[in-house]
This record gives sequence, structure tokens and C-alpha cells, in this order.
Amino acid sequence: MKGFSTLLKVPGVLRIVLSQLYARLPGGMLSLGLIIFVENQTSSYAIAGITVGAATLGISVAGPALSRWMAIVGIRTILGTTSLLNVIAVISMAFVPAEALWLVSLGLLIGLTQPPIQTAARTIYPGITPKKLLGRLFSLDATAQEIIWVVGPVVITLIAAQFGNLPILITIAVIQATGSIWFIANKEVGSTKIPRTTDAYGKVLKNRIVSIMTFMGLLFIGSFAGLEVGAVAIFDEAIAGLLIAVFSIGSVLGGVFIGGRANSKYALSSLIALVLVGFSMMLIFPYNPYWVGLSLFIAGIGVAPTLGIMALTISGGTKPSEIAEAYGWQTTGQLVGISIGSALAGIAVDVIGPVAAFAVSVIFGVGTLLAALLAIKYLPAPSEITSPETGPIAVVKDEGSQNTD
Repeated sequence: MKGFSTLLKVPGVLRIVLSQLYARLPGGMLSLGLIIFVENQTSSYAIAGITVGAATLGISVAGPALSRWMAIVGIRTILGTTSLLNVIAVISMAFVPAEALWLVSLGLLIGLTQPPIQTAARTIYPGITPKKLLGRLFSLDATAQEIIWVVGPVVITLIAAQFGNLPILITIAVIQATGSIWFIANKEVGSTKIPRTTDAYGKVLKNRIVSIMTFMGLLFIGSFAGLEVGAVAIFDEAIAGLLIAVFSIGSVLGGVFIGGRANSKYALSSLIALVLVGFSMMLIFPYNPYWVGLSLFIAGIGVAPTLGIMALTISGGTKPSEIAEAYGWQTTGQLVGISIGSALAGIAVDVIGPVAAFAVSVIFGVGTLLAALLAIKYLPAPSEITSPETGPIAVVKDEGSQNTD
């Protein structure tokens, strides 16, 4: 905890963390919000699911490109433009005909215009943080992401229950607008310039570290889909929601107490192994919500520290001109993973039974652990990433100087 208190005393860190957390909150609301709204409009879960899928596809396609363009036209320009278009797209869903073509098309547009807040924040972090605290900052960022996935769905559910479906869209749009304004207003966002790259689009994936982290992120985030689908298939929605919240609470605690401390070469594989142990435990008593909750809590402890190390590894393993696009591809990999995992878990439930969804999480977890073990010889230990040779200096200030404190 002392390390985190020291981190939050660094000028600008608390402002950036809080503003990006609030600005990213709609990401935790969007999927559930669209499902509730579209199903209410069309009485079709199929159309609702396709709409969410279209939004996910849009984010996957646009993420790397928008991240790359931040180096060309500036962070504020990209975030301001996409935020405005995104708010318009969200609100427009309330006024279009309740037909699949309109709703799915707007879902795609919402995804394509999703502001790359997380990529921008992670690009700024190395320029404002002492290198010895950078690992803790990335762990804190991953922990904040879990808070988004706990708070977002709860807020949307309460709004839908108390005020109806239209306020769902209004809430998402208002938070997106005010959050983006708050984040963009930070002086660090305006003063940070990402060096332009002359490399071809997507060439960053030839960087071994980026490709490994993107593939590993696909498998790791894909493993979450099985537990979500399985929890909903086995238990009622209220219990399933509580179980997923317990998973996230475990992740928050892991981020606070483990994040930044796991610095050995085997830290990543050890944390992934912990997550896999928790997933495997679910298969012992899959119909007992207390046992499943305990299992998910144990699995969750390793999640935020794992995501923090992945982000830190990309920061230390890419050139300043590559880092924004690299994070964009990492996000795309994670979205592809959750989409594939959800599809396989859904098929497993229909063909085999609800417990098979939990098995999907275990299979993805095994794949993640194998990938981590095979990658050990190619990846630096977290404690080595702050060395001068691989210092994660991801930004250049206006004056051309780099912050290497």
C-alpha cells in the first residue's frame, strides 16, 4: 500500500487515473445497456446480441487505427472528435426505427467511434511517472478496469429498473461526454505528443513482444467468457451478477496488494496459474454458488496483476512511435478473445450442458498458461523493464525532452 500512496503523490497521476476511470465507465455499461434497450425495442435477444457484436467489431477494427492517428493529429483531436460522434450515435439509437438494420448499424458506429481513452492514458503514463513506480501504475490501471466492470452493469441495471430504457442511453452519453471532457482537459494530455511512425499500419505486430502480449491477451480475456456464460446458465441473473462481482472484487484486491510487487521472470506465468486454479475449482461443485464464488474470488486475485504486467511489458518493449498502436492491437486481441470465448461457451451450453461453459474458461486458461511459459525466454522480467535499455519512455514533450525520472 505504501507504494501506491507514493505513486498517487506524483503530480498528475491521480488526476489522470481518476479522469480516465470516469471516462471509460461507459465501456462497462455499453454491452448490458444495448442488450436491455434493443431487446425492449424489438423483443428479440438475437437482434440485441447482434447489435452488441457489431459494437464489439467496431471497437476491434477502429482501435488500432485511432491509436495510430493520435500520433498524427494529436490525442485531444482524436478523443474530442470520437467522443462527439460516439455521443451522437448513442443518442440516435433512441430515434431510429426499431428495426435490425438501423440498430445493428448504429451499434457498429458506436463501436467505431469509441474514444481510445485507455490507450491514451497508457501512452501518457511513462512520461509522468518515475520508472520505479510504473509497474504499480499499470497495476492500478488494471485494477481500475475491474471497478468499471463492477460499477457499470450495476448502474445500468438500477437505471433500467427505476427510470426505464431511454435513460440508459442518456446516462451512457452524458458520462461519455463529461468524462472525455474531464480527461482531455488534463494538461498532460495536451502537452504529450506521440512520435509519428513511418512504418506500415500493423507492422508493430512484427514486434515479438507485441504479438505475444496480443495473443496472450486474447486467450486470457477469452477465458472470462466461459465463467460469465456459465454463471448465467446455471444460476439466476441476480446470483450470476453477484458471482461476477466477486470475481472483480478479487481482482481489485489482487491489484492493490500484489500489483507492482510481482517482479520476477516467472511472475506472469505464476499469476496466470493462480487464475487457472480458481477456474478449475469451479468444476468441482459447479452448482454450489458459494463454492463457485470462492473459486472466482481466488481466480480474480491474479487478474489485475496479470493485466498490469502485460501492459507494462508492451510499454517497455516498443518504440515511442509504436506504443499507441501496440495498445490498440492489444485491445483488439482482447475483444476478439471475449467474442470467441462467448461463442464457444454458448455452443458448449447448448450441446453439452451449462457446466461445459466453465470448462471453456479452463481450456482458455490452460492455453494462456502454456503461452506464458513458452514466452518466458522472450520476455523481460517486470523488474527489468525499467532499465535504461528498455525504459518505457512512451511520449515526447513539446520541448523534445523526455521524462525519465
